[in-house]
Amino acid sequence: MNKSEQLYCELKGQLVARAPGSTFRTVRSIMDDFDVSQATVSSAIQRLTEEGLLRKNGRRSMEVTDAVLRYRKGAKPVYCLAIPRWPSEYYNMVELCFMEQAERLGYELEIVHYDWKLRVPRELELPKLDGLVVITGVSDITGDDVSFLDALGVPYVIFGRFLPGLALHSVSNDEEYTGAVAAHHLFELGHRKLAVLHSEPEGEGMTARTKGFRQFAELHGCSVEVIECGVRAGDDAVRKSYEFMKKRFSEKVPEFSALFVLSDSTAFGVYQACHECGIAIPGQLGVVTCGEAWNLAYRAPALTSVGIDHARLVEEAVRILKKNVPGKFEHVQVKAELTVRASTAPVAS
Repeated sequence: MNKSEQLYCELKGQLVARAPGSTFRTVRSIMDDFDVSQATVSSAIQRLTEEGLLRKNGRRSMEVTDAVLRYRKGAKPVYCLAIPRWPSEYYNMVELCFMEQAERLGYELEIVHYDWKLRVPRELELPKLDGLVVITGVSDITGDDVSFLDALGVPYVIFGRFLPGLALHSVSNDEEYTGAVAAHHLFELGHRKLAVLHSEPEGEGMTARTKGFRQFAELHGCSVEVIECGVRAGDDAVRKSYEFMKKRFSEKVPEFSALFVLSDSTAFGVYQACHECGIAIPGQLGVVTCGEAWNLAYRAPALTSVGIDHARLVEEAVRILKKNVPGKFEHVQVKAELTVRASTAPVAS
Protein backbone atom coordinates (compact mmCIF):
# COMPACT_ATOMS: atom_id res chain seq x y z
CA MET A 1 0.00 0.00 0.00
CA ASN A 2 1.54 3.33 -1.07
CA LYS A 3 1.48 6.58 0.92
CA SER A 4 -1.56 7.96 -0.87
CA GLU A 5 -3.59 4.82 -0.21
CA GLN A 6 -2.48 4.70 3.45
CA LEU A 7 -3.44 8.32 3.95
CA TYR A 8 -6.81 7.80 2.27
CA CYS A 9 -7.61 4.90 4.63
CA GLU A 10 -6.51 6.86 7.71
CA LEU A 11 -8.55 9.93 6.78
CA LYS A 12 -11.59 7.83 5.94
CA GLY A 13 -11.45 6.27 9.41
CA GLN A 14 -11.28 9.73 10.98
CA LEU A 15 -14.16 10.97 8.85
CA VAL A 16 -16.45 8.12 9.85
CA ALA A 17 -15.89 8.97 13.52
CA ARG A 18 -16.87 12.61 13.05
CA ALA A 19 -20.34 14.14 13.20
CA PRO A 20 -22.01 15.07 9.90
CA GLY A 21 -21.80 18.82 9.35
CA SER A 22 -18.59 19.25 11.34
CA THR A 23 -15.50 20.87 9.84
CA PHE A 24 -12.72 18.51 8.76
CA ARG A 25 -9.01 19.04 9.10
CA THR A 26 -7.02 21.46 6.98
CA VAL A 27 -4.59 20.30 4.32
CA ARG A 28 -1.69 21.80 6.30
CA SER A 29 -2.54 19.92 9.50
CA ILE A 30 -2.76 16.64 7.60
CA MET A 31 0.59 17.29 5.91
CA ASP A 32 2.25 17.96 9.27
CA ASP A 33 0.71 15.00 11.13
CA PHE A 34 1.39 12.40 8.43
CA ASP A 35 4.59 13.89 7.01
CA VAL A 36 3.33 13.77 3.43
CA SER A 37 3.31 16.19 0.51
CA GLN A 38 0.47 18.49 -0.44
CA ALA A 39 -0.06 16.45 -3.63
CA THR A 40 -0.55 13.28 -1.57
CA VAL A 41 -3.08 15.01 0.68
CA SER A 42 -4.91 16.52 -2.29
CA SER A 43 -5.20 13.10 -3.93
CA ALA A 44 -6.72 11.53 -0.79
CA ILE A 45 -9.07 14.48 -0.23
CA GLN A 46 -10.25 14.29 -3.83
CA ARG A 47 -11.13 10.59 -3.46
CA LEU A 48 -13.07 11.24 -0.27
CA THR A 49 -14.90 14.13 -1.93
CA GLU A 50 -15.80 12.00 -4.96
CA GLU A 51 -17.16 9.36 -2.59
CA GLY A 52 -19.42 11.98 -1.05
CA LEU A 53 -17.87 11.89 2.42
CA LEU A 54 -16.50 15.44 2.21
CA ARG A 55 -17.69 18.66 0.58
CA LYS A 56 -16.24 22.13 0.30
CA ASN A 57 -17.46 24.75 2.75
CA GLY A 58 -15.87 28.01 1.71
CA ARG A 59 -12.50 28.42 0.03
CA ARG A 60 -10.38 26.31 2.37
CA SER A 61 -12.74 24.55 4.74
CA MET A 62 -14.06 21.00 4.23
CA GLU A 63 -17.28 19.72 5.82
CA VAL A 64 -18.19 16.15 6.80
CA THR A 65 -21.33 14.89 5.03
CA ASP A 66 -24.15 12.58 6.14
CA ALA A 67 -22.64 9.82 3.98
CA VAL A 68 -20.23 8.92 6.81
CA LEU A 69 -23.17 7.35 8.65
CA ARG A 70 -23.19 4.53 6.07
CA TYR A 71 -19.83 3.30 7.36
CA ARG A 72 -20.65 3.14 11.05
CA LYS A 73 -21.32 -0.02 12.97
CA GLY A 74 -24.97 -1.03 12.67
CA ALA A 75 -25.55 1.04 9.53
CA LYS A 76 -27.94 -0.31 6.93
CA PRO A 77 -26.28 -2.25 4.10
CA VAL A 78 -26.01 -0.44 0.78
CA TYR A 79 -27.34 -2.48 -2.13
CA CYS A 80 -27.07 -1.55 -5.78
CA LEU A 81 -29.72 -2.36 -8.38
CA ALA A 82 -28.12 -2.54 -11.85
CA ILE A 83 -30.64 -2.12 -14.68
CA PRO A 84 -30.13 -1.99 -18.46
CA ARG A 85 -30.52 1.54 -19.82
CA TRP A 86 -33.63 1.08 -21.92
CA PRO A 87 -37.14 2.63 -21.72
CA SER A 88 -39.23 -0.10 -20.12
CA GLU A 89 -42.30 -0.12 -17.90
CA TYR A 90 -41.03 -3.38 -16.43
CA TYR A 91 -37.67 -1.88 -15.42
CA ASN A 92 -39.44 1.15 -13.95
CA MET A 93 -41.73 -1.11 -11.92
CA VAL A 94 -38.84 -3.20 -10.54
CA GLU A 95 -36.91 -0.05 -9.66
CA LEU A 96 -39.92 1.38 -7.83
CA CYS A 97 -40.47 -1.91 -6.00
CA PHE A 98 -36.90 -1.90 -4.65
CA MET A 99 -37.34 1.72 -3.55
CA GLU A 100 -40.62 1.01 -1.76
CA GLN A 101 -39.20 -2.01 0.09
CA ALA A 102 -35.97 -0.33 1.26
CA GLU A 103 -37.26 1.00 4.58
CA ARG A 104 -39.17 -2.15 5.52
CA LEU A 105 -36.37 -4.56 4.60
CA GLY A 106 -33.63 -2.36 6.05
CA TYR A 107 -31.26 -1.33 3.27
CA GLU A 108 -30.14 1.73 1.37
CA LEU A 109 -30.47 1.65 -2.40
CA GLU A 110 -28.19 2.82 -5.18
CA ILE A 111 -29.33 2.47 -8.80
CA VAL A 112 -26.99 2.09 -11.77
CA HIS A 113 -28.19 2.09 -15.38
CA TYR A 114 -25.84 0.37 -17.82
CA ASP A 115 -25.66 -0.19 -21.58
CA TRP A 116 -28.52 -2.53 -22.54
CA LYS A 117 -26.32 -4.24 -25.14
CA LEU A 118 -24.10 -5.62 -22.36
CA ARG A 119 -24.97 -8.76 -20.41
CA VAL A 120 -23.98 -7.32 -17.02
CA PRO A 121 -22.72 -3.90 -15.87
CA ARG A 122 -19.00 -3.45 -16.44
CA GLU A 123 -18.48 -0.34 -14.32
CA LEU A 124 -19.66 0.14 -10.76
CA GLU A 125 -18.06 3.26 -9.31
CA LEU A 126 -19.73 3.21 -5.92
CA PRO A 127 -17.90 4.21 -2.72
CA LYS A 128 -19.79 1.68 -0.61
CA LEU A 129 -21.34 -1.52 -1.88
CA ASP A 130 -22.56 -4.36 0.33
CA GLY A 131 -24.54 -6.27 -2.28
CA LEU A 132 -25.61 -6.17 -5.90
CA VAL A 133 -28.83 -7.08 -7.72
CA VAL A 134 -28.44 -7.38 -11.49
CA ILE A 135 -31.12 -7.37 -14.16
CA THR A 136 -29.17 -8.78 -17.08
CA GLY A 137 -28.97 -7.39 -20.61
CA VAL A 138 -29.86 -8.94 -23.93
CA SER A 139 -27.71 -12.08 -24.00
CA ASP A 140 -27.05 -15.13 -21.88
CA ILE A 141 -24.52 -14.72 -19.08
CA THR A 142 -21.07 -16.13 -19.80
CA GLY A 143 -18.34 -17.46 -17.55
CA ASP A 144 -16.47 -14.19 -18.09
CA ASP A 145 -19.46 -12.25 -16.74
CA VAL A 146 -19.61 -14.45 -13.65
CA SER A 147 -15.86 -13.96 -13.07
CA PHE A 148 -16.30 -10.19 -13.30
CA LEU A 149 -19.15 -10.19 -10.78
CA ASP A 150 -17.25 -12.54 -8.46
CA ALA A 151 -14.26 -10.17 -8.53
CA LEU A 152 -16.36 -7.38 -7.02
CA GLY A 153 -16.06 -9.17 -3.69
CA VAL A 154 -19.68 -8.62 -2.63
CA PRO A 155 -22.70 -10.95 -2.74
CA TYR A 156 -24.86 -10.57 -5.84
CA VAL A 157 -28.16 -11.90 -7.17
CA ILE A 158 -29.36 -12.15 -10.77
CA PHE A 159 -32.93 -10.84 -10.80
CA GLY A 160 -35.60 -12.21 -13.12
CA ARG A 161 -33.59 -15.11 -14.54
CA PHE A 162 -33.61 -18.78 -13.51
CA LEU A 163 -29.97 -19.91 -13.75
CA PRO A 164 -29.57 -23.21 -11.88
CA GLY A 165 -26.57 -24.25 -13.98
CA LEU A 166 -24.37 -21.37 -12.79
CA ALA A 167 -22.51 -20.86 -9.51
CA LEU A 168 -24.44 -17.76 -8.50
CA HIS A 169 -27.71 -16.70 -6.88
CA SER A 170 -30.85 -16.08 -8.92
CA VAL A 171 -34.45 -15.14 -8.15
CA SER A 172 -37.17 -15.31 -10.75
CA ASN A 173 -40.79 -15.87 -11.52
CA ASP A 174 -41.68 -19.51 -12.29
CA GLU A 175 -42.33 -18.91 -15.97
CA GLU A 176 -43.53 -22.40 -16.91
CA TYR A 177 -46.04 -22.31 -14.08
CA THR A 178 -47.18 -18.86 -15.25
CA GLY A 179 -47.93 -20.18 -18.72
CA ALA A 180 -49.75 -23.19 -17.30
CA VAL A 181 -51.93 -20.95 -15.10
CA ALA A 182 -52.98 -18.93 -18.15
CA ALA A 183 -53.84 -22.08 -20.12
CA HIS A 184 -55.75 -23.58 -17.18
CA HIS A 185 -57.87 -20.44 -16.87
CA LEU A 186 -58.80 -20.46 -20.55
CA PHE A 187 -59.48 -24.20 -20.48
CA GLU A 188 -61.83 -23.79 -17.52
CA LEU A 189 -63.77 -21.21 -19.55
CA GLY A 190 -64.28 -23.76 -22.33
CA HIS A 191 -61.70 -22.48 -24.82
CA ARG A 192 -60.11 -25.23 -26.91
CA LYS A 193 -58.53 -23.26 -29.76
CA LEU A 194 -55.78 -21.15 -28.23
CA ALA A 195 -52.87 -19.01 -29.37
CA VAL A 196 -49.80 -17.52 -27.69
CA LEU A 197 -48.27 -14.27 -28.94
CA HIS A 198 -44.47 -13.92 -28.91
CA SER A 199 -44.43 -10.16 -28.51
CA GLU A 200 -41.04 -9.76 -26.83
CA PRO A 201 -37.46 -10.65 -27.83
CA GLU A 202 -36.70 -14.35 -27.55
CA GLY A 203 -35.31 -15.42 -24.18
CA GLU A 204 -35.55 -18.23 -21.68
CA GLY A 205 -38.38 -16.51 -19.80
CA MET A 206 -40.59 -16.19 -22.87
CA THR A 207 -39.69 -19.72 -23.97
CA ALA A 208 -40.60 -21.13 -20.56
CA ARG A 209 -43.96 -19.30 -20.47
CA THR A 210 -44.81 -20.71 -23.87
CA LYS A 211 -43.71 -24.19 -22.83
CA GLY A 212 -45.90 -24.18 -19.72
CA PHE A 213 -48.86 -22.84 -21.68
CA ARG A 214 -48.54 -25.41 -24.46
CA GLN A 215 -47.92 -28.36 -22.16
CA PHE A 216 -51.07 -27.76 -20.14
CA ALA A 217 -53.20 -26.92 -23.18
CA GLU A 218 -52.09 -29.85 -25.31
CA LEU A 219 -52.38 -32.34 -22.45
CA HIS A 220 -56.00 -31.23 -22.12
CA GLY A 221 -56.84 -31.56 -25.80
CA CYS A 222 -56.48 -27.93 -26.84
CA SER A 223 -54.80 -26.72 -30.02
CA VAL A 224 -52.17 -24.00 -29.67
CA GLU A 225 -50.90 -21.66 -32.37
CA VAL A 226 -47.63 -19.85 -31.64
CA ILE A 227 -47.65 -16.40 -33.28
CA GLU A 228 -44.23 -14.82 -33.88
CA CYS A 229 -44.17 -11.04 -34.16
CA GLY A 230 -40.46 -10.96 -34.99
CA VAL A 231 -39.56 -8.63 -32.12
CA ARG A 232 -35.81 -8.32 -31.60
CA ALA A 233 -33.74 -6.71 -28.86
CA GLY A 234 -33.91 -2.94 -29.27
CA ASP A 235 -37.25 -2.98 -31.11
CA ASP A 236 -40.32 -1.10 -29.93
CA ALA A 237 -42.20 -4.25 -28.89
CA VAL A 238 -45.55 -2.50 -28.35
CA ARG A 239 -45.57 -0.87 -31.76
CA LYS A 240 -44.26 -3.93 -33.60
CA SER A 241 -46.74 -6.36 -32.03
CA TYR A 242 -49.60 -3.90 -32.64
CA GLU A 243 -48.71 -3.50 -36.32
CA PHE A 244 -48.27 -7.25 -36.78
CA MET A 245 -51.60 -8.16 -35.18
CA LYS A 246 -53.48 -5.35 -36.92
CA LYS A 247 -52.27 -6.65 -40.30
CA ARG A 248 -53.20 -10.21 -39.38
CA PHE A 249 -56.65 -9.36 -38.03
CA SER A 250 -57.42 -7.14 -41.03
CA GLU A 251 -56.72 -10.04 -43.38
CA LYS A 252 -58.73 -12.71 -41.56
CA VAL A 253 -60.66 -13.28 -38.36
CA PRO A 254 -58.86 -15.27 -35.65
CA GLU A 255 -59.17 -19.04 -35.89
CA PHE A 256 -58.60 -19.22 -32.12
CA SER A 257 -60.98 -18.11 -29.39
CA ALA A 258 -58.42 -16.97 -26.80
CA LEU A 259 -54.96 -15.42 -26.88
CA PHE A 260 -52.15 -15.47 -24.30
CA VAL A 261 -49.95 -12.37 -24.70
CA LEU A 262 -46.54 -12.88 -23.11
CA SER A 263 -46.17 -9.37 -21.67
CA ASP A 264 -48.63 -6.84 -20.31
CA SER A 265 -47.29 -3.81 -22.20
CA THR A 266 -47.66 -5.48 -25.60
CA ALA A 267 -51.18 -6.65 -24.71
CA PHE A 268 -52.26 -3.02 -25.03
CA GLY A 269 -51.13 -3.08 -28.66
CA VAL A 270 -53.26 -6.19 -29.20
CA TYR A 271 -56.23 -4.35 -27.68
CA GLN A 272 -55.78 -1.50 -30.13
CA ALA A 273 -55.46 -3.88 -33.09
CA CYS A 274 -58.67 -5.65 -32.07
CA HIS A 275 -60.49 -2.34 -31.67
CA GLU A 276 -59.45 -1.12 -35.11
CA CYS A 277 -60.35 -4.44 -36.76
CA GLY A 278 -63.75 -4.76 -35.06
CA ILE A 279 -62.87 -7.80 -32.92
CA ALA A 280 -64.74 -7.73 -29.61
CA ILE A 281 -62.95 -8.64 -26.37
CA PRO A 282 -63.96 -11.00 -24.80
CA GLY A 283 -66.96 -11.79 -27.02
CA GLN A 284 -64.92 -12.84 -30.05
CA LEU A 285 -61.49 -13.15 -28.47
CA GLY A 286 -60.48 -13.78 -24.88
CA VAL A 287 -57.17 -12.15 -23.89
CA VAL A 288 -54.96 -13.00 -20.92
CA THR A 289 -51.50 -11.61 -20.29
CA CYS A 290 -48.58 -11.93 -17.90
CA GLY A 291 -47.58 -9.07 -15.63
CA GLU A 292 -48.88 -6.61 -13.07
CA ALA A 293 -48.76 -3.18 -14.69
CA TRP A 294 -50.72 -0.71 -12.56
CA ASN A 295 -53.22 0.11 -15.34
CA LEU A 296 -54.41 -3.40 -16.24
CA ALA A 297 -57.62 -2.89 -14.29
CA TYR A 298 -58.34 0.40 -16.08
CA ARG A 299 -58.34 -0.96 -19.63
CA ALA A 300 -61.60 -1.44 -21.51
CA PRO A 301 -62.23 -4.23 -20.81
CA ALA A 302 -60.06 -4.71 -17.71
CA LEU A 303 -57.27 -7.13 -18.58
CA THR A 304 -57.05 -10.60 -17.00
CA SER A 305 -53.45 -11.31 -15.99
CA VAL A 306 -51.14 -13.80 -14.35
CA GLY A 307 -49.36 -11.38 -12.03
CA ILE A 308 -45.71 -11.70 -11.05
CA ASP A 309 -45.14 -11.06 -7.35
CA HIS A 310 -42.24 -8.61 -7.63
CA ALA A 311 -42.47 -7.62 -3.96
CA ARG A 312 -41.77 -11.24 -3.04
CA LEU A 313 -38.90 -11.40 -5.56
CA VAL A 314 -37.35 -8.31 -3.95
CA GLU A 315 -37.72 -9.90 -0.51
CA GLU A 316 -35.97 -13.07 -1.67
CA ALA A 317 -33.14 -11.13 -3.32
CA VAL A 318 -32.52 -9.07 -0.17
CA ARG A 319 -32.74 -12.17 2.05
CA ILE A 320 -30.03 -13.87 -0.02
CA LEU A 321 -27.77 -10.79 0.11
CA LYS A 322 -28.11 -10.52 3.89
CA LYS A 323 -27.64 -14.24 4.45
CA ASN A 324 -24.51 -14.36 2.26
CA VAL A 325 -23.40 -17.97 2.77
CA PRO A 326 -20.26 -18.48 0.62
CA GLY A 327 -20.43 -21.43 -1.76
CA LYS A 328 -24.15 -22.12 -1.19
CA PHE A 329 -26.09 -20.84 -4.17
CA GLU A 330 -29.85 -20.38 -4.22
CA HIS A 331 -32.11 -20.34 -7.27
CA VAL A 332 -35.49 -19.17 -6.01
CA GLN A 333 -38.63 -19.29 -8.14
CA VAL A 334 -41.84 -17.55 -7.08
CA LYS A 335 -45.30 -18.67 -8.18
CA ALA A 336 -47.48 -16.16 -10.04
CA GLU A 337 -51.17 -15.67 -9.29
CA LEU A 338 -54.12 -15.21 -11.63
CA THR A 339 -56.29 -12.10 -11.40
CA VAL A 340 -59.49 -12.55 -13.40
CA ARG A 341 -60.86 -9.38 -14.94
CA ALA A 342 -63.17 -8.65 -17.87
CA SER A 343 -61.01 -9.63 -20.87
CA THR A 344 -61.78 -13.35 -20.50
CA ALA A 345 -65.18 -15.05 -20.45
CA PRO A 346 -66.71 -18.46 -21.23
CA VAL A 347 -66.25 -19.34 -24.87
CA ALA A 348 -69.13 -18.29 -27.11
CA SER A 349 -71.33 -21.23 -28.06
